[in-house]
Amino acid sequence: MSQPRDTFADIGSVTYRIRQAAAMLGVTDVTLRGYSENFDIRRASDTNPGAPPIRIYEPSQIFEIALWRRMQGYLKVPQTHGKPFVIAVTVCKGGTGKTVTSVELAVELQLLGFRTLLIDLDSQASATQIMGYEPDIMMEEAESFGLSEKAVVRETLANVLEAYVSSQQGGRVRQMPYDLKSLIKKPFGEHGPHLVPADTFLSSIERTLLVATGNRERFLRNMLDEAAKGAIPGFDTSIYDAIILDCPPTVSTTTSSGMVAADLLIAPIRMDVFSIKGISKMISEIHVFKDEWSLKPELIILPTHYSTNVGRISRMRRELETYSDSVSPYVISVSEDLPNSQERSMPLSITKPTSTSACEYRAFAAYIREKIVDRLSKTKGDRK
Repeated sequence: MSQPRDTFADIGSVTYRIRQAAAMLGVTDVTLRGYSENFDIRRASDTNPGAPPIRIYEPSQIFEIALWRRMQGYLKVPQTHGKPFVIAVTVCKGGTGKTVTSVELAVELQLLGFRTLLIDLDSQASATQIMGYEPDIMMEEAESFGLSEKAVVRETLANVLEAYVSSQQGGRVRQMPYDLKSLIKKPFGEHGPHLVPADTFLSSIERTLLVATGNRERFLRNMLDEAAKGAIPGFDTSIYDAIILDCPPTVSTTTSSGMVAADLLIAPIRMDVFSIKGISKMISEIHVFKDEWSLKPELIILPTHYSTNVGRISRMRRELETYSDSVSPYVISVSEDLPNSQERSMPLSITKPTSTSACEYRAFAAYIREKIVDRLSKTKGDRK
């Protein structure tokens, strides 16, 4: 009888040969062979005597090697001084690649040596599903699906934020109503990107913020600041280098809170006129943040669903020239690989790491890494 899975996705079925594994880590096959001598990587012949003795890598092992590279000083990782760099992926329109970008960025930054936490702020829970969890499965149903308790979504950020807001409004919170071991998911092992999942009940965050007194859009930012200091019981985020917020694709207090909490905003824009119109509104909000709270998160516009064979793409590209200083030099091409990977409840960077879109997200993640390094170098004194 097989062991219960810790995720709804069958991550154990995914393995890599050296070419794919090397591509994920951004190294040559020869270099990875050298690294592999430090790890217990099984060979195909271990379970099949007739197979060639080639190394077979598992996703968790790839992330373990990435961490080892960080510890060896082979990777350029920013010094966050215990205060994670916060990235909000947001655009007020569905179907732009917002959630996919959040997930792929979390995976790729982790492969670049970051310790990454992805927080799903959308009650549709799409990021949660792509990371391997089905939020509609109840504890009593887990066994029938061949799942362990770890695969069940029991707590979300709503549990943490609601308790925090209550404490700030004069309420007494004797015990935080969540379990850290259940709250933070680790679909690819301890050394992979971590996840705070979502479910349909996450929408209670909106009600909590709307009835709160004071600057309700700042509660999330303040809570994350406190969490980085270890001041939120059971939710210490100081171990992370980057927190990625997958915001709802709607105009809401939750979305505004995610933007206010961010050091960097990423707006995936499908190359159509409706998506591009939302950029001017986002820039107006950034100006409000600066005027009211002296906050000015940097905006990065990421063109998605890109194809040079479609005439309107060129027209939309010209439309984006108005915001040329904020447009990413990288684009994400239209591809069937992305929805195919979602059907397996796994990121494309895990299921097909050498695909065109996965390579594009890898290049984009490296670009974001440089942005983070540059931003932190300019604010070094403020973050200590």
